[in-house]
Amino acid sequence: MKKSLAILLILFVVVSSSACMQKEPTPEAIIKEIEDVDKYMYSVDYVVISNFSNTTIHSRGGFNYDREEAFWELTTIQNNNEVSYLNWTLLGDFMYFSFAIERNNKIVQSSEANMTIQEYFEKLKKGPTYIESPEELKYEILKGPNLARNPLYSIRDMLQNATNFEIAEGDGVYLVVFNFSKTYESPMPENVSQHLQDYFETIRYVRTVKGTARLWIKDNLPIKGEVEGIEMFHLLIENATSTRRFSAKFEIEYTYERPEWIKKVIE
Repeated sequence: MKKSLAILLILFVVVSSSACMQKEPTPEAIIKEIEDVDKYMYSVDYVVISNFSNTTIHSRGGFNYDREEAFWELTTIQNNNEVSYLNWTLLGDFMYFSFAIERNNKIVQSSEANMTIQEYFEKLKKGPTYIESPEELKYEILKGPNLARNPLYSIRDMLQNATNFEIAEGDGVYLVVFNFSKTYESPMPENVSQHLQDYFETIRYVRTVKGTARLWIKDNLPIKGEVEGIEMFHLLIENATSTRRFSAKFEIEYTYERPEWIKKVIE
């Protein structure tokens, strides 16, 4: 009996000590854990409201960084009730797209395509793009910040531009709230023709994003989040600014499983 009691006391001390050693999350600690993630899946509801349109995006996807693999399933609903569906996957250097448009509950357009990253990059080079190599393109696809397509790295980007950081603890999960602000000016691409230089000059812009994020953090990783913000887009040549509001709610799991449609693509 005394031996059993001693073991229980030892276990209590170990567990208590472990709990005491857990530290409150910081922006730096969360960013580091995000950068160490090798796989994750997400679901997100994303809404954008501007003077011209309202758009709702329901998105589900996943990433396996060790295999350079990802997939996205996006349903986009416009305020005219037009609905578009996109399934997209990256498997190493191979890409596959399946796209459809629905109006009045009828599919009016559909298409599918597959290509390599190099082929996709060559298509992008024919028009205005700031992407300068296939490697940069792949990085942007896998780790570029985008709330609808990559909420985890969007969180990373917000934390790198956080203006304050507040924490509340509850039952093994921390609620983190912070504001963020980022300004980005479009660059002038190098090694392009004079014709393209003149064109890029006409579309140069400054983009400013501000907002508030609420994250539920477990083991220094977000498992759920809500974001609200405003985006201002200033076209320099016309000295004109457009504004839109956005919001997103998402959940994240640190696992990865291919959906059935990808399995059929690679058969």
